[in-house]
Amino acid sequence: MEFFDEKIRDYISSNLDLDSNFKFEQFKVGRSNITFKIFDNSISYVLRRPPFGNKLESAHNMQREYKIITELSRNNLKVPKPILLCVDKSISEDDFYIMEFIEGETIADNLIAENYSDSQKKKITESFVSTLAELHTFNVLESNLKNLGKHEDYVERQLNRWNKQFRAQKVREIDDLDQATKLLLDNIPSQQRVSIVHGDYRLDNVRINNNSVAAIVDWELCTLGDPLADLGTVIASWSNADEIDTPFIYSPSLSGGFPSRKDIITLYEKKSLLNISEIEFYIRLSFWKHAMIMEGVYVRYSLGYYGNVDKKDIEAFGQSTLNFAKKASTKNLLKEIF
Repeated sequence: MEFFDEKIRDYISSNLDLDSNFKFEQFKVGRSNITFKIFDNSISYVLRRPPFGNKLESAHNMQREYKIITELSRNNLKVPKPILLCVDKSISEDDFYIMEFIEGETIADNLIAENYSDSQKKKITESFVSTLAELHTFNVLESNLKNLGKHEDYVERQLNRWNKQFRAQKVREIDDLDQATKLLLDNIPSQQRVSIVHGDYRLDNVRINNNSVAAIVDWELCTLGDPLADLGTVIASWSNADEIDTPFIYSPSLSGGFPSRKDIITLYEKKSLLNISEIEFYIRLSFWKHAMIMEGVYVRYSLGYYGNVDKKDIEAFGQSTLNFAKKASTKNLLKEIF
């Protein structure tokens, strides 16, 4: 679908130092909101917009994302600087926003990660974990984001939210997902702190420059709540070669040479001063949530919201849901992944 029509080009060029004949490239990473690099011969920006077609209620909220990065940028946290938000329906039916382009690289998979030495991977991991701890220790209750979401009962809210969205778009029964949901509902730990929760903190959602995190991107799932949910996602996605049936089949850590999952937990514990004894729950929650996310992607791709897509790719998304659900339902999860 063509998004950059003459009206939008004129709007962007009149608000930014960018030629109206700018070029654009869609980032390959990210399967929900659509992100473009827009550029001319002198400057580059990043534009983010929702997927085309029907969208779930409360999902793909560009104004909310823009508010988040605006406040975090103001407090010197590692996010791209916000530049322009468009909510004018005469310009675009869907809201979109533009932010700074962060120089560096996104380590989206194990093939890209192979370009880094073991010592570089160690530095990247240390920065990656430290950046997360910085985000979680940011005093959000004294910021303009204090009303971003409810403060307590984060896990219950997540379980209810994703279950609701899954039911709203449900196209099939997934027994492993039902089993994982029950395991989670029966074992909810106490929340230790109210923090900004990114919601999908992984290496493919940060920009790396000089072996350090330059910026955290993709704030679609951000809310307030339990910071250990982010750590659970880090650990879940940190696949290793000995792991059985990892659903994160392109995880950068599969290239080898990265610090282990245990190393990450130890470093985060020191930086955050949180009790990590219930980490298995949060790892399970991450696998479960990714199953929910991938099912949403599978449905949207099937309905053509992202344009023409190969049928095999659509089937791959559907299988990915099943792989995540199977992992989330594993009872001895820590034993299997460590």
